[in-house]
Amino acid sequence: MELIFIGILLIVIVAIFLLAMIIKGTGLTKTEEHIKSLINSARDVEEVEDKYTEAYEIVMEFGDLLAAEKNLEQYYGVKDIYDRVEEFRAENNQAVEQKPATLKVVK
Repeated sequence: MELIFIGILLIVIVAIFLLAMIIKGTGLTKTEEHIKSLINSARDVEEVEDKYTEAYEIVMEFGDLLAAEKNLEQYYGVKDIYDRVEEFRAENNQAVEQKPATLKVVK
């Protein structure tokens, strides 16, 4: 019984190493590339769903904040939301293009 358990354990360990080599490997065969693309696409879908969920939570919290009646609460809440949006952009490598401020003299 112990030998069967040890054999199954070794087979599982070898399978894990093979999957790790396929995911991290470079010169792969067509079959290995297909397996790698399946694994990576499943991982990418989960990451995208997590990002959408986080963005949705930020927007919904912003909507709730704007419905608040106290101006001071809205002010500090908007500052917090802005910080969260900046973090979200930094995590997702989204650069924000900011034009330099131009001041006009009005006479």
